[in-house]
Amino acid sequence: MKYLKKLLFSLKEIIIAYILQYILIIISCILLKIITNKSLSYIINNYIPYIMIIFTLFLTIYLYKKNKRTEPKIITTYIIPYISIGISISCLLNMLIFKYLIITLTHSTINILTLIISSGLIGPIYEEILFRYILLNKLKKFNNPNLAILINSLIFALIHFNITKIIYAFLLGLIINVTYHKRKNILYPIIIHSSANITAIFLNNYNHNILLLSLICLIINCYIIINNKSNIYNINL
Repeated sequence: MKYLKKLLFSLKEIIIAYILQYILIIISCILLKIITNKSLSYIINNYIPYIMIIFTLFLTIYLYKKNKRTEPKIITTYIIPYISIGISISCLLNMLIFKYLIITLTHSTINILTLIISSGLIGPIYEEILFRYILLNKLKKFNNPNLAILINSLIFALIHFNITKIIYAFLLGLIINVTYHKRKNILYPIIIHSSANITAIFLNNYNHNILLLSLICLIINCYIIINNKSNIYNINL
């Protein structure tokens, strides 16, 4: 019971954030329906994404400032390898999902630029602040690091609801959690998450060449990061 209380308390920011998100969506739909007299589907597709972008942006800034902590400086020579890791992971996981799981892709009616901004930039930053910067650090206070990483990855996966997204989010979450635990700077998870999400926008079917290249690229970049220990690379921002 004591452990459960600690776990629920560590989820406080996430629970509040998602409750506020759904309340905002419901209220916005009602008000816009009254004001514009448009159909609910039209409002959801044409207005709600922009409302959520603004809401998420301000909430992210608030949560970051409220929970701000000192973190190690980022090593600039890790940036490109981590971008490449995000792209490789996204390609690898999506190709495996396309090949082995029966899925039906639904094409978004949101324009590509809005999708990149929301799903590829603001969304990953928001989720990394919530799940890594806040939640993972809280979980590590009453769990060993490995268990904290596993619990965090499960929670991160389950909030995606759809079974395919749950599998994808769990595996991606594991990699991002390990990265943050090792590097201690939230920018690394953001880089991986953002590059993975942007890449996923442009993937829609299985290609064995992409699968093979992504696996090779992932191995190469992991090797680069693991073996990049020379002080000559420690150029900090």
